[in-house]
Amino acid sequence: VPFDSFSLREKVAAGRMRVNRRMVFCQDHCLIAVVLLLGFTGTATELGKSVGLGAVDDSAALGFDSAKLDAVFAVQNKLIADKLAAANAAIIARDGRVVYHRAAKSGLAHDRPITDDTVFPIWSMSKPITSVAAMILFDRGAFKLDDSVANALPELAKVRVKAGDGKTKPLARPITYRDLLRHTSGFYGYDGAYNENGFWARTVKANGLAKIIGELAREPIEHQPGVRHTYGMSTAVMGRAIEALSGKPLDKFLWEEVFRPLGMRHTRFYLTKRDRKLFQPLSVLENGKLRAGKPEEDELPYEVDSALHLGGEGLVSTLGDYARFCQMLVDRGKVTDGKQLIKPATLDLMLADQIEGISGYDDRKNGYGFGLGFYVLLDTKMEGVNSPNGIYGWGGYHTTHFWIDPENRLYSVFMTRRHPFNDESL
Repeated sequence: VPFDSFSLREKVAAGRMRVNRRMVFCQDHCLIAVVLLLGFTGTATELGKSVGLGAVDDSAALGFDSAKLDAVFAVQNKLIADKLAAANAAIIARDGRVVYHRAAKSGLAHDRPITDDTVFPIWSMSKPITSVAAMILFDRGAFKLDDSVANALPELAKVRVKAGDGKTKPLARPITYRDLLRHTSGFYGYDGAYNENGFWARTVKANGLAKIIGELAREPIEHQPGVRHTYGMSTAVMGRAIEALSGKPLDKFLWEEVFRPLGMRHTRFYLTKRDRKLFQPLSVLENGKLRAGKPEEDELPYEVDSALHLGGEGLVSTLGDYARFCQMLVDRGKVTDGKQLIKPATLDLMLADQIEGISGYDDRKNGYGFGLGFYVLLDTKMEGVNSPNGIYGWGGYHTTHFWIDPENRLYSVFMTRRHPFNDESL
């Protein structure tokens, strides 16, 4: 199917899907492949040494069998063979030490081997970052979860709600910060593809966050706040609220409060000239083959002078940078210098299910809930893969994924660029 026929429904699916972990860290502390591993013997590229995230020599000391870690690379190659990924890279770390960090080459003419410097658009993996940034302000008393966001963004007080037959009605109650973080605000914004009539096409052409969120607030929302989970541009609205609450542009707030403390030097809303040379090419599945993406299919322009700081969709990053973000979460909000980015109790709040009794979250049937910016595994029996309860994470539109296992102090990040989104990963 041609790329242009895909609407933003694919983006919604990309964000809604949990990570389907093809490798599961089990209670006996060994990685078990749950896919058939036959006939894939590509050469692995070891990553991480240039960015301080090289794998340890003795993985057994951290509870890992080196032969089973090699099986992870076989899965990476199988994803390529099955056209579920292009060139891809994965990292696995436990107790702050990397046990696996390898890249697989696709062999596609348009694709490039991944290095430590490769830059990816992380799309909806921006959402957990912006959610953590919001909770930094929460810890400082800037807002309470059930405060009206209109206190910071007055235009939200005038939002109308769809009532059918082209009619609208007023809000039954204010949109709250909890609504934005758990996607029950009613905001959508993902209608239409980038080259079609719809709000998303207006978004990618916008030159500023304040302007596009102002326009979104003039669109009728899908439903009354709090009655349904609707995955959309709520986190982008949260990013605009961060600006109003902090008095700083979102990019500056993220740099000062998240990226600089964590050493995430390559995570931002734009591409430098150097970044563009390192930007991983997009592969698009069409007629059963992966073809080269067209420049316009990147959708967002990532211009240096743009103020379109979409906190839910707009960041670019590297595997190493996102690994540092994950390590902070494994360490319960602590930065490597010992300071707290967010309080442990605040992280617990973010990982508590916030949508019990609320419809619209499709993964409830698979044992998952949704907190404040992350999916969270609540019932391992319903999931059926023997993962420990409490695993949480998220994914991105071009088939990027991360998950964190707090019980085993473990995280994994997987990066590729493949459209449409695929939830078969590590």
